[in-house]
Amino acid sequence: MWKVNLGATGLPVSRLSLGTDTRLDRDTGARLLQRAFELGVNFWDTDETYGTHPSIQKALKRLDRSQVVITAKTYKMDREGARRSVEHSLREMETEYIDIFLLHAIDSARQFQEHGGALEALLEAKEGGLIRAVGLSTHALEMVEAIPEIPEIEVVLAVLNLGGERIIRGGRSQEEMEEALRRSYEAGQGVYLMKVLARGRLARDLESALGYALGLPYVHSVCVGMKTIRELEMNIAIVNRQVAGAKYHSTPSARSDPCLPGRHL
Repeated sequence: MWKVNLGATGLPVSRLSLGTDTRLDRDTGARLLQRAFELGVNFWDTDETYGTHPSIQKALKRLDRSQVVITAKTYKMDREGARRSVEHSLREMETEYIDIFLLHAIDSARQFQEHGGALEALLEAKEGGLIRAVGLSTHALEMVEAIPEIPEIEVVLAVLNLGGERIIRGGRSQEEMEEALRRSYEAGQGVYLMKVLARGRLARDLESALGYALGLPYVHSVCVGMKTIRELEMNIAIVNRQVAGAKYHSTPSARSDPCLPGRHL
């Protein structure tokens, strides 16, 4: 599995990110995470509402924590609420730090402003060494267009897929979402995608759906929820084929070498 630096964060992440919003029990989830790591998928995406912190906690006990990049999220708007979210995630996963912490589901400039207290808490946690990078997730073109001008945001997780589904875009084009994410990439922000299979609607043609997302030269990684090791291995095989067939352009701010097949940064 190829790895790239996630924008200017310098965090080396696999082109495939394992989404853990699949409601697996602790042991099954831990086995899936361990197998993912064995196959080179070191980028794990979680949230305090997914119920998968215990699986991550168990998997981390058997792995080199420094080689795993974990994204956690909070819906909290205020400073104290977000601070508690960070503490809760650290405690449940039994880790000393979280690599990326996102303000979750921020779909307008107004929402972003309303989460000012939460952003302050995340920045304070970063200063204290509890998290390494701050970002946000969004479904909205409006928010993605604003992100390049927000230096505090280092990572963006956005909706984008082959059919342009589930994007809040106000009647505007999918191409505008692509262009907005390109500007984030050029600003040195890490860019990864969610809902690349449109909640399963595009799962019948995984090659095309993943190929579209991975073929965007300003996307560092794609996040896919997976429930079984068979599903994991199938997706990894597709990603490896897709990435091997395309030249990946690394982020200028990351100053990383282009990925080579089978090579880790």
